[in-house]
This record gives sequence, C-alpha cells and structure tokens, in this order.
Amino acid sequence: MILWDWFFRMQRRKKREELLVAARTWPSATAKLLPGVLVDKDELAEGTVAQDRQVEFPYYFTLESGYFGGHVRTVACSEGEARRLMKQVQEGAAITVRYNPANPDQACVLAGDNEGALPVGVWES
Repeated sequence: MILWDWFFRMQRRKKREELLVAARTWPSATAKLLPGVLVDKDELAEGTVAQDRQVEFPYYFTLESGYFGGHVRTVACSEGEARRLMKQVQEGAAITVRYNPANPDQACVLAGDNEGALPVGVWES
C-alpha cells in the first residue's frame, strides 16, 4: 500500500511540474480574489509539522471569450497564521494568472508573477 501511495504521489508531482513548466510560456491575465478558506495542506506542499494548513483563495478573470476561474493557495502555514492571513487579504485583490490559450479553464498561478501580491508566499499551482 505504501508503495502505491509513493507511486501516485510521484506521478502527481511529475504532472504538476510539467504543467508549471508549460504555464511559464502561457499569456497572463489579472484575476480578482474572492474570500479565502482554510484547507488542509496539500500533500505536495512543503512545510513543518506545525504548518499543516493553507489558505485557498478562489479567483476569476475575464477574457474576450468569457469568465474563467480557479484557486490559488498560500504556502503551508499554521492554522493561526492562516486565520490572520485570511483577514489581511481583501476581496477583489489582484493577482496574475497564466492561462492556456487553447483552454483558458486551465490556469496556473506562479510565485514569480505574484511577488508581493499576498502577504505570504504563493504555492504554485
């Protein structure tokens, strides 16, 4: 069972890395954040044992072809840090997203595009 968990986690990590590499060449758009929610840390996110949470902010952006959206997560943090952060980020705050021009429903948020956009680091997704 542990071997299967390891295998699926490695496959997921590989797909995520391939998507992030491809996203660096995609066009960008400005997205608006919606209120964040506290979620358990993604198994691929790094952090200490105490950093077992992330804040997930849904976002939306518009293109000529319509409205699109997704979510961005912060880096791993403690529950207390996450709750303080949720209060600091205003609804409607702007972030930069990269979207696949062939399928704008496929969008990524890259840390390098969003330095300083949030009071904590962006976990690339």
